[in-house]
Amino acid sequence: MSTGSLDIVVGVCTRNCADTVAGVLGAVDRGLMQFFPSKQSIIVVSDGFSTDDTEAKVLAAETAVEVIFTAQAGGPGKGNGVRTILEIARDRGASAVALVDGDLTSIGSDWVHKLVNPILEGIDLVVPYYLRHHYDGVITNQIAYPLTNVLFGVGVRQPIGGEYGISARLLQRLLQHELFPEKFGIDIFITLVATSEQMEIAEAVLGVKEHESTKQYADPDILLVPMFYQVVGTLFRLINHYHDYIKTVHEVRPVERLGQIPDKRPGAITVDQEDLHRRFKEKYGELMGEHATFLDDLREDLDHIAARELDSYSFPLLLWVKSVYLAIDAFSVSENPKILDVLRVLWQGRFLSLVRETETMSDEEAETFIRGQLAVFDEQRSVLDSL
Repeated sequence: MSTGSLDIVVGVCTRNCADTVAGVLGAVDRGLMQFFPSKQSIIVVSDGFSTDDTEAKVLAAETAVEVIFTAQAGGPGKGNGVRTILEIARDRGASAVALVDGDLTSIGSDWVHKLVNPILEGIDLVVPYYLRHHYDGVITNQIAYPLTNVLFGVGVRQPIGGEYGISARLLQRLLQHELFPEKFGIDIFITLVATSEQMEIAEAVLGVKEHESTKQYADPDILLVPMFYQVVGTLFRLINHYHDYIKTVHEVRPVERLGQIPDKRPGAITVDQEDLHRRFKEKYGELMGEHATFLDDLREDLDHIAARELDSYSFPLLLWVKSVYLAIDAFSVSENPKILDVLRVLWQGRFLSLVRETETMSDEEAETFIRGQLAVFDEQRSVLDSL
């Protein structure tokens, strides 16, 4: 293995990706050879304790670019996998880093160019812009996207997209940061540190994103609920950390979007409304107890919503936005994880309402509807006592 200075490191985070990792490595290798043939590049696979044949598939892959397989440092969690990649890139003096997930099934070789080239031209962070079904991105659409725009003032549509281009300058800042997360909070962390540190950000159009983990969305308790705690916990800690910066934000800073949106539609996602309604009522009764006192002013309205049958169910956006802001205030005082328990229940309840509100809409109409939620988040920002 060469130990000289590098131009490009492409990091691939894996955990039980035996069925997909060879395809990801092939696309990355072709992209590096096609678009950056004169650059010194390596691919780093940072594995999160796979129990399948991921390592064997990586080692058997035939690539022109050197591939390094390494078990991620620290415990389980995507953040630890990303840290491992960033530390290798730092130690090798890389000028640009791209991060892609090992379970991707839609990655093309052009993704490497779209993530890396802007970094080599002076951008600090490239975030992805995907075409996604409006029932996908349930954490993004309801909380990460609006708070990134309204509180942090940056016009990024998908702040927890998973694929990134990162400059050496941002890489150093991320590794030095006291809030570097170990798990799924890593994506929102990368986006918001770059934003709050006033670094240059661009969006790269990557088309439709398809990945194996989407199959686990059918049962929220497997992936989405743990992801909610990790993403929202990190987001709320960053709000506390960048408290002074957020106070200076009064408008959304537009972000340059690189590339043309393709004439392609994401695959449909079905939602079992009856099951979602049952889970919401069950968890509402279980978790909306003594730790929900921060919602006392809203409690009567929330109780009425929880009592509704599915055929008349609705969770108004205004009530959701006020609940989010009151949760931010409460979390800023104690960082009590029980506050996230409460918000997680309401998040699932609001998602059910969003499904019902958009079920007859086209993709374009639903996207306009979701973007329109930003106005309510902005109008209600005064609910926040902590800012």
